[in-house]
Amino acid sequence: MVKPLKTLLVGTSVLTGLSLFAGAPALAADLTGASVAGDHLTYLVNGSSETVISPNNATNWQAALDTQGNIELGGQGGSPNVSDFNNPTVLTGDVDGLTATLSSLTAVDWFGADGMTSYGDSDFANSWFGEATAEYGVTDAVLLPLSLTLETLFDAFVVAQGFQRFSDPNIESVSGDQTSGLEITLAGHFDGTPQFFSFLTAAQQAAVSGLLGGAPFQVSEVVKVDYNSETYFAYGFDATQSGVVSKDDNTSHTGNYVLDRKYVPSESVPEPATALSLLAVGGLFAASKHKAGAT
Repeated sequence: MVKPLKTLLVGTSVLTGLSLFAGAPALAADLTGASVAGDHLTYLVNGSSETVISPNNATNWQAALDTQGNIELGGQGGSPNVSDFNNPTVLTGDVDGLTATLSSLTAVDWFGADGMTSYGDSDFANSWFGEATAEYGVTDAVLLPLSLTLETLFDAFVVAQGFQRFSDPNIESVSGDQTSGLEITLAGHFDGTPQFFSFLTAAQQAAVSGLLGGAPFQVSEVVKVDYNSETYFAYGFDATQSGVVSKDDNTSHTGNYVLDRKYVPSESVPEPATALSLLAVGGLFAASKHKAGAT
């Protein structure tokens, strides 16, 4: 099954959707001048292994991004969870003449200023969790044999610090330009079942895998992005084999998640006729997709 890339965007316009059909120029410039503020780990590749290195400095940050290494924002040795859930770790650098800012997530990012962690709230935590479970058909009906519901699953995820676990993204590469946006590659788990369902027993995890037909539960960590006057959360549900593994635990960084964010700058408003034609193309695409799925 081919799964579409998903991102939640903050403060964007309808023109974003139009850009998917308009086509955008190829991404161009890699991030340069990398600088990191806050707790983090820097990984470099050694054969098929990724190893934490020191010191954390500009030379090693840039080397990690220019090779298949990565920078774990919020990473802390010996802990799978973000080290500071109140203050983000921030990676900054230059992409095509503009500053790009990539951050780990905080409690406020997930739950809002009120800090409420209730299932069903109108916040990013519920949106992301709902999207991740829906992506794999995890519903109340599916969970019934396990005596679970989406609400109890969400509540257990909160208690097990699941949101912290997915708040410290491993930035492998960043490239883009001012016209077409950013392409970010995150290092993660090719199969994230043990990470997403860490609070379940081994037997329950096996049952979930069975419900998924044995397919990997692929879900990336989340990175907060600020570039070219846009701020959004980027994440994905489609990984490819990375060919490397973290030497720390021999399970991490086995999957690469490519988060490709394209947009039309606000000043580039299409002519009415162009916009209508793009909407028509979008309608035809949706109609053909619906037809293809009919039985």
